[in-house]
Amino acid sequence: MKRLIYLVLILLFVIANAQENLTYQKPPQDILDLVDVQRAPSVLIDDNKEYMVLLYRDTYKTIAELSEGELRLGGLRINPKTNIGSRTNYYNDIKIKNIKKNNASIKPVKGLPEDPRFANFTWSPDQKKIALTNTTLLGVEL
Repeated sequence: MKRLIYLVLILLFVIANAQENLTYQKPPQDILDLVDVQRAPSVLIDDNKEYMVLLYRDTYKTIAELSEGELRLGGLRINPKTNIGSRTNYYNDIKIKNIKKNNASIKPVKGLPEDPRFANFTWSPDQKKIALTNTTLLGVEL
Protein backbone atom coordinates (compact mmCIF):
# COMPACT_ATOMS: atom_id res chain seq x y z
CA MET A 1 0.00 0.00 0.00
CA LYS A 2 2.87 2.36 0.81
CA ARG A 3 4.36 1.71 -2.64
CA LEU A 4 1.11 2.74 -4.29
CA ILE A 5 0.97 5.98 -2.28
CA TYR A 6 4.61 6.75 -3.12
CA LEU A 7 3.96 6.01 -6.79
CA VAL A 8 0.95 8.34 -6.84
CA LEU A 9 2.90 11.12 -5.11
CA ILE A 10 5.80 10.78 -7.53
CA LEU A 11 3.43 10.87 -10.52
CA LEU A 12 1.68 13.97 -9.17
CA PHE A 13 5.04 15.68 -8.63
CA VAL A 14 6.20 14.81 -12.17
CA ILE A 15 2.91 15.96 -13.73
CA ALA A 16 2.90 19.23 -11.78
CA ASN A 17 6.44 20.06 -12.93
CA ALA A 18 5.95 18.88 -16.51
CA GLN A 19 4.17 22.07 -17.57
CA GLU A 20 6.26 24.88 -19.00
CA ASN A 21 5.54 28.39 -17.85
CA LEU A 22 4.71 29.89 -21.26
CA THR A 23 3.89 33.51 -21.89
CA TYR A 24 1.56 34.88 -24.57
CA GLN A 25 2.96 34.18 -28.02
CA LYS A 26 2.00 35.63 -31.38
CA PRO A 27 2.07 33.58 -34.56
CA PRO A 28 4.41 34.55 -37.41
CA GLN A 29 3.59 37.77 -39.29
CA ASP A 30 2.47 35.82 -42.39
CA ILE A 31 -0.31 34.16 -40.37
CA LEU A 32 -1.29 37.47 -38.73
CA ASP A 33 -1.60 39.08 -42.16
CA LEU A 34 -4.02 36.33 -43.24
CA VAL A 35 -6.18 36.69 -40.14
CA ASP A 36 -6.25 40.49 -39.86
CA VAL A 37 -7.60 41.17 -43.36
CA GLN A 38 -10.13 44.00 -43.60
CA ARG A 39 -13.57 42.75 -44.58
CA ALA A 40 -15.16 43.77 -47.85
CA PRO A 41 -17.91 46.32 -47.26
CA SER A 42 -21.62 45.53 -47.33
CA VAL A 43 -23.45 47.44 -50.04
CA LEU A 44 -26.82 49.21 -50.16
CA ILE A 45 -28.04 50.56 -53.50
CA ASP A 46 -31.07 52.83 -53.85
CA ASP A 47 -33.99 51.82 -56.10
CA ASN A 48 -32.96 54.38 -58.74
CA LYS A 49 -29.51 52.75 -58.89
CA GLU A 50 -27.88 56.13 -58.49
CA TYR A 51 -26.14 55.85 -55.11
CA MET A 52 -24.23 53.03 -53.52
CA VAL A 53 -23.67 53.07 -49.75
CA LEU A 54 -20.66 51.12 -48.50
CA LEU A 55 -20.91 49.86 -44.92
CA TYR A 56 -17.71 48.84 -43.16
CA ARG A 57 -17.33 46.80 -39.99
CA ASP A 58 -14.54 45.21 -38.01
CA THR A 59 -13.60 41.65 -38.83
CA TYR A 60 -14.05 40.46 -35.26
CA LYS A 61 -16.14 41.58 -32.32
CA THR A 62 -14.25 43.10 -29.41
CA ILE A 63 -13.89 41.35 -26.05
CA ALA A 64 -16.19 44.00 -24.57
CA GLU A 65 -18.92 43.17 -27.11
CA LEU A 66 -18.55 39.43 -26.59
CA SER A 67 -18.74 39.78 -22.80
CA GLU A 68 -21.96 41.83 -22.76
CA GLY A 69 -24.84 40.13 -20.99
CA GLU A 70 -27.80 38.69 -22.84
CA LEU A 71 -31.30 37.49 -22.06
CA ARG A 72 -32.64 34.48 -23.91
CA LEU A 73 -36.35 34.97 -24.45
CA GLY A 74 -38.43 32.86 -26.84
CA GLY A 75 -35.48 32.06 -29.09
CA LEU A 76 -34.27 35.67 -29.15
CA ARG A 77 -31.03 36.85 -27.60
CA ILE A 78 -31.43 40.38 -26.27
CA ASN A 79 -28.91 42.68 -24.64
CA PRO A 80 -30.75 43.91 -21.50
CA LYS A 81 -28.88 47.25 -21.36
CA THR A 82 -29.59 48.31 -24.94
CA ASN A 83 -32.75 46.28 -25.74
CA ILE A 84 -31.37 45.18 -29.11
CA GLY A 85 -30.34 41.74 -30.33
CA SER A 86 -27.08 40.67 -28.72
CA ARG A 87 -25.92 38.95 -31.93
CA THR A 88 -26.34 42.06 -34.11
CA ASN A 89 -23.41 42.92 -36.38
CA TYR A 90 -22.53 46.60 -36.11
CA TYR A 91 -21.00 48.80 -38.77
CA ASN A 92 -18.57 51.57 -37.85
CA ASP A 93 -17.94 53.46 -41.10
CA ILE A 94 -20.15 54.63 -43.97
CA LYS A 95 -19.07 55.81 -47.42
CA ILE A 96 -21.13 56.83 -50.45
CA LYS A 97 -20.50 56.61 -54.19
CA ASN A 98 -22.55 57.98 -57.06
CA ILE A 99 -22.62 55.05 -59.46
CA LYS A 100 -24.28 56.95 -62.32
CA LYS A 101 -21.29 59.27 -62.70
CA ASN A 102 -18.22 57.78 -64.34
CA ASN A 103 -15.07 57.98 -62.22
CA ALA A 104 -16.98 59.25 -59.18
CA SER A 105 -14.95 58.93 -56.02
CA ILE A 106 -16.03 57.22 -52.83
CA LYS A 107 -16.84 59.88 -50.24
CA PRO A 108 -16.82 59.28 -46.47
CA VAL A 109 -19.85 60.39 -44.49
CA LYS A 110 -18.92 63.24 -42.15
CA GLY A 111 -20.30 64.04 -38.71
CA LEU A 112 -20.67 60.47 -37.46
CA PRO A 113 -20.61 59.90 -33.70
CA GLU A 114 -17.48 58.66 -31.95
CA ASP A 115 -17.22 54.86 -31.62
CA PRO A 116 -20.30 54.21 -33.76
CA ARG A 117 -22.22 50.94 -33.74
CA PHE A 118 -24.63 51.25 -36.67
CA ALA A 119 -27.29 48.72 -37.66
CA ASN A 120 -30.76 48.43 -39.22
CA PHE A 121 -30.24 50.51 -42.38
CA THR A 122 -33.36 51.45 -44.37
CA TRP A 123 -33.86 53.78 -47.33
CA SER A 124 -36.59 56.43 -47.03
CA PRO A 125 -39.57 56.07 -49.41
CA ASP A 126 -38.19 58.79 -51.71
CA GLN A 127 -34.74 57.10 -51.70
CA LYS A 128 -32.96 60.32 -50.66
CA LYS A 129 -32.20 59.49 -47.02
CA ILE A 130 -31.23 56.49 -44.94
CA ALA A 131 -32.50 55.70 -41.47
CA LEU A 132 -30.25 53.70 -39.16
CA THR A 133 -29.75 52.91 -35.50
CA ASN A 134 -26.68 53.67 -33.40
CA THR A 135 -26.22 51.51 -30.32
CA THR A 136 -24.61 53.25 -27.33
CA LEU A 137 -23.77 51.88 -23.89
CA LEU A 138 -27.21 52.87 -22.58
CA GLY A 139 -29.56 52.20 -25.49
CA VAL A 140 -30.31 52.57 -29.16
CA GLU A 141 -30.54 55.90 -31.01
CA LEU A 142 -32.23 56.55 -34.34
